[in-house]
Amino acid sequence: MRQIVLRRLALAASLTALLALGTSAVAQFGKHSAEEKINVSSYPANIQSNYKVFANKCSECHGLASSLKQSRSPEGWTAEVRRMQAMASSHINDSEAGEILKFLAYDESHRKAASREAISANTGNAPEVAGRQMFESYGCSSCHSVAGVGNTSSALDGIGSKRTAEELKRLIVSPPSGSTMPPMSVPDKDLENLVAYLLTLKNR
Repeated sequence: MRQIVLRRLALAASLTALLALGTSAVAQFGKHSAEEKINVSSYPANIQSNYKVFANKCSECHGLASSLKQSRSPEGWTAEVRRMQAMASSHINDSEAGEILKFLAYDESHRKAASREAISANTGNAPEVAGRQMFESYGCSSCHSVAGVGNTSSALDGIGSKRTAEELKRLIVSPPSGSTMPPMSVPDKDLENLVAYLLTLKNR
């Protein structure tokens, strides 16, 4: 009888440990939401193949939306993929990391660049309006939120009352050492529009 009780206690402890591990994984990567996909049918065949590796490997730990929204320089993407690859839960080898980087670099210089060019081409947009669209195009909402929309762990509400235009520019293109925000490679016109939008985010 005592052995049966001990077995049940051991089983309960194991289940508790498994539940704790699952909770930890969710806390680290967030809930595995529906994967976001893009149409890569117009991409070169080798890039379409690279996309499949990206979609399969990166979706193991998180949805694809954050990676597809974010905008980074080639160096920035390299650092990010290497960081992910170094995680204990990663199953990405060096060859796969290279394929993922090729897709991200191509997608950055084509799909994402075309989106920003379309925003800039609309000369009827006021700078702050274009800046708000650039905010989404550069994937800023992956790490930041405004009025509760986006990643609420780093809200930008009121930032326009706390920082000057020059300070905001420096924070975007050259964040302080140790900051979790990567340096952004942003053309001057896009930067001006982004800052014009951020300056509208005043304390009420």
